[in-house]
Amino acid sequence: MPPSNFNILGQSVVDPNWLGLPLTLGVRDSATMQQTSDGSMILAYRNTSGMNNAGKLALTSGGSQPQFLPAPALALQPTILINNWRANNLTLTNTSLNMSTSIWIAAFGPDLGLPTQPLQADGAAVPVALYTALQATTDPRWMQLGFQANSGDLCLFAFIGGPPDATGNNAYAIALNSPCGNTGPGTAKAAPPGYYATAGGNNYSYEFNWGSYLLYVYYFGSGSVLADIPKLGDSAPTVTLGSI
Repeated sequence: MPPSNFNILGQSVVDPNWLGLPLTLGVRDSATMQQTSDGSMILAYRNTSGMNNAGKLALTSGGSQPQFLPAPALALQPTILINNWRANNLTLTNTSLNMSTSIWIAAFGPDLGLPTQPLQADGAAVPVALYTALQATTDPRWMQLGFQANSGDLCLFAFIGGPPDATGNNAYAIALNSPCGNTGPGTAKAAPPGYYATAGGNNYSYEFNWGSYLLYVYYFGSGSVLADIPKLGDSAPTVTLGSI
């Protein structure tokens, strides 16, 4: 008799000290982050099987009951989960039934392992490389954070900063050139679960007046990259931050 899914949680650990860097889990493989942020953190995951296989991740943290996260087949845009795991550990296990179902995972938050470069609040466009972070300090005035994709591919950003909202969250995920079109605040359509907004075009701006806070911006790529088929020759997307 094959083992139950509960018997495989965290057993085949391919990275016991995972810091959120992009990783692809085979079926029954796990990754464990020993300590999460004590604040909002962004988890992204995507079923990368080329077949029409439904996928599933099991998430456990701090001795909690497993949370099962569907990873739909053939989806171009990753699923996003934003949560505060309160400095507990976090283990992700690929519990898909079909052995050909791999799942890509990544997590984003301050000091989680991505290389960081400065983002000046001068309105200048800063090219950003895949799987890097930008760090800035916001001013106590109205400011605008801008995202620009320089190709027609799906382009994915996340950012963390500012005061928490009513739910305690201060993390946001944005998709450009999204198959979902224009969604989120100011549109007639709700954003997909986990996302703040998506844009059908290649740019998006976010206006805010937070006061003085640290701001972190993460670029985690396009659908072609997440499917492990990087496109050569595409211009890097850019991020701008400036006062209004």
